[in-house]
Amino acid sequence: MSDGSGVTCLKIPGVPELNLAVWETGTATAGVENSGALLLHGMGGNTHWWGAAAPILRTAFRVAALDFRGHGESQWAPPYGIAAYASDVEAARRFLGWEKFILIGHSLGARAALAYAERFPRHLRALIAVDFLPEVKAESGRNRKFKRSQSRPQPHYAGKEEMLRRFHLEPRGTALSREELDLLAAHCVKLNNNGRWTWKFDWRAFSFHYAPVWPSLPKIQTPALVVRGEKSVILAESDLARVTRLMPHAAAAAIPSAHHHVPLDAPRELAARILEFIRSQPAPASRAPAV
Repeated sequence: MSDGSGVTCLKIPGVPELNLAVWETGTATAGVENSGALLLHGMGGNTHWWGAAAPILRTAFRVAALDFRGHGESQWAPPYGIAAYASDVEAARRFLGWEKFILIGHSLGARAALAYAERFPRHLRALIAVDFLPEVKAESGRNRKFKRSQSRPQPHYAGKEEMLRRFHLEPRGTALSREELDLLAAHCVKLNNNGRWTWKFDWRAFSFHYAPVWPSLPKIQTPALVVRGEKSVILAESDLARVTRLMPHAAAAAIPSAHHHVPLDAPRELAARILEFIRSQPAPASRAPAV
């Protein structure tokens, strides 16, 4: 995702050779609320999932997007897991210099955002969690598919075109055309030093334990909006209701015609819901002038 501002790499203090990629749009174009918003992608994705929504969000506040470790332009650096991704968010916050900010995550990014809200509540003004899987049930087909992915080695291909033909979203449901998927796919592949192509996603990231989210939800005191795509097969309506019931300050929203990948399927509608929610929250307290 880029509007000409480029990608800045930061290095995590205390973790040798871990570089993360952060993309920034710069200052908001209008209606500045003196807030920053950090966008988080899902498993196997990268900042380009937010490419259409980010310019709309930028009309209200400064926007940045993070590639988690093992994704996009960030370094491959096991071990992976929700706690590690929440640490990536905190590193990005420090780098950006934001004392309080808005955290917006999709899928795995939503789970990382919830974990961050539990660990670092003092830094959050608001939290938006978009279409995530609350738990992987042992008997489900999704769990069996997840385990098969865990056992596979990193795939490599002789040519880029073969990779682009293989690209699909997971789950596959989407409002995007094949042409739009091809454009997205071009941001998800890279050429290795050995002359073969692979995904920018480190396959080892499938190996972490995806624990149920339910026990942590009552601890999250940040004002939150939980969003579901109406056609999603990941976040069921009943689970959306349960999430918002357990979180003390949560509201729910559904985006018509969107599948799981809501930022791709309905970026304008999603951005509008987010802006509506943020503007309904109390304005951040102004700092007293220095004497």
